Amino acid sequence: MKKWLLFASVMCVVFVIAACGTNKGTNNAANQEVSTGIADSGAASSELVITASNWEFDQKEYKIKAGETVNLTLKSIDGVHGIQILNTDYDKIENGKTVPVSFSKAGTYELICNVPCGQGHRQMKATLVVE
Repeated sequence: MKKWLLFASVMCVVFVIAACGTNKGTNNAANQEVSTGIADSGAASSELVITASNWEFDQKEYKIKAGETVNLTLKSIDGVHGIQILNTDYDKIENGKTVPVSFSKAGTYELICNVPCGQGHRQMKATLVVE
């Protein structure tokens, strides 16, 4: 009986770990254009890598230029994270994925982690400044 209980416990842990590391889809760049001035205008002219660790991004503020397409890449070094740019359709930027983003108008947008990542998840925020 103890062997079966141990086996079942180990299998549950394996399933939980496997589920936490899966990618459940990809971003469709064609669906990223919204009425708030976001448009994918083709080839990216620059690159922005955002590094995520447990409950924080590597910077509090990131800057890009309006009208310029930027390849935005999320790199998680601790835990599983994702990015959502609030008030846009950029809501599923996944770890290890690169998404071309472009904003036609200057403004400030809030970045949040969109994957529940633990106790400090709600404080995992940064700002994207479009100049």
